[in-house]
Amino acid sequence: MKIIDQLKKVNLIQFVPAIFVISLVGNSVFGYTAPKSEKSKNNSENQVEAATTQAKKKTKKANAGDIDLSKIKDGTYEGQANGYRGLVKVSVTVKDHKITAIKVLSNSDDAAFFNRASAGVIKNILAKQSLKVDVVSGATYSSNGIIKAVKNALTGEEDKSSAKAGGSSAKSAGSVGTADESGTYKDGTFIGTASGYHGTVKVSVTIKKNKIKSIKILENHDDAAYFNRAKGILLPLMVKKQSTNVDAVSGATFSSNGIIKAVRNALSKAAVNKSSSDSSSTSTTKDTTKKDTTEKVSGTYKDGVYEGTGTGFRGKITVSVRIKKSKIVEIKLVKNEKDDAAYFERAWSEVPFSIIAMQSADTDKVDAVSGATYSSKGIMAAVRDALKKALAKKDTETTVETNNTNNSTNDNNTNTDNSSEDNTTTVPTTPTDQTYTGSAVCEPDEDGDFDAYDLTLEVVVSSDGKVKGIQNIKWSDKSMQSWYKDAEKKIVPQLIANGLDTSKNYDVVTGATCSSNALINAYKNAISKINQ
Repeated sequence: MKIIDQLKKVNLIQFVPAIFVISLVGNSVFGYTAPKSEKSKNNSENQVEAATTQAKKKTKKANAGDIDLSKIKDGTYEGQANGYRGLVKVSVTVKDHKITAIKVLSNSDDAAFFNRASAGVIKNILAKQSLKVDVVSGATYSSNGIIKAVKNALTGEEDKSSAKAGGSSAKSAGSVGTADESGTYKDGTFIGTASGYHGTVKVSVTIKKNKIKSIKILENHDDAAYFNRAKGILLPLMVKKQSTNVDAVSGATFSSNGIIKAVRNALSKAAVNKSSSDSSSTSTTKDTTKKDTTEKVSGTYKDGVYEGTGTGFRGKITVSVRIKKSKIVEIKLVKNEKDDAAYFERAWSEVPFSIIAMQSADTDKVDAVSGATYSSKGIMAAVRDALKKALAKKDTETTVETNNTNNSTNDNNTNTDNSSEDNTTTVPTTPTDQTYTGSAVCEPDEDGDFDAYDLTLEVVVSSDGKVKGIQNIKWSDKSMQSWYKDAEKKIVPQLIANGLDTSKNYDVVTGATCSSNALINAYKNAISKINQ
């Protein structure tokens, strides 16, 4: 207590000047270095991969801020904000101070990345009733564009940022130009390197009888989502064309250029006019390649959507394959039964791109993904199974060269009417019932993934003004039936339930938005004729 009493008598203020002087002297004697600002990377790269780099530097939460839904009146609001390549436009429906629906009206971003962003972000906003949600890794700009567009719809707050790929200050990835490939190559395996987006890309190129037999990636440091996309398309394409003069993959330009340059570097070492000391060759003349005993499917394919099943590592893999103008244009996963997600995703991120690029699912044309071989082969087998069902009749007896134990024996195609029957179901009527015909057009978005097609239907209305049913639904483009069949299952019951009130909001089918809207518009067109 004596010590405390003595301290109370001391006036500490008198020591402040002395402490201040001592601190200045200390800094002078021992040195003081101001913190250096880290030189920031240019975030306006002309490749979508920049999104991932920026996402690692910033918080994973979107910076759009949150909103007070208690102040938002019921209704449907439209808003827009900048994504990666341009405006993202959305409509947001609020009921009882809750966000009940978010629909993307238009966007200019790359479909592969934007679809990932919209699936994750919209689901989380609806679940949390908040804009404070995580952006989707690898699709940061698209994610923020959706979130800010929702905020713009509900609050009117404008997005003052610019599209990341559209600014005049954007750095170009440049072009790799055209290589002179008129020479000949030595047999062997040759190593090549070049710069990708985040570092060195190293490849091995195997030459046999002056032909590029295979290309393998030995090293890369780019973001997996983008590099795999470039790799999955470019490697089989260069082998198929026997040339490195191919286009870079949209949205993965830097990785594409790195791969192309690395292959060219390897080929320069294989050129016959180079000395052996210049070539990193592990040439071998003995052919130890095992004979490929898997089935091969080729021929002319009928337009439509076909399902196929193959065997992966732990179970069945089912896919749908869309054929348009006899070309494989889309591969979708229907079900991965039991394969481990980590390995399956590695295979899925590459194999479908390779199949589309090669227009083949044969194992001698498409490489399995290292470390995910069984899943890769399961995907290929499932696609081959679907392609067999797509073959024109004249080709069906000559396509299978050998039996493939990896292929499913399931010959049932869920797309049972590739002749493709329309929905001609009719509704029981009475003499007093009235039938009204409606029509609409399903217009493709700016990506132009399909051609516009027409829809007609009939609505049966009873004398007391109740909708008894919808019948004779007919679509002009049979190749789109997988999408419009999905739309019919969900949209038709909603239309009938809402009756003559066409002011209601309908839940469209994800992945079949155009077909859903065409059904709704054709129905509205029919109902509009009641009072005419």
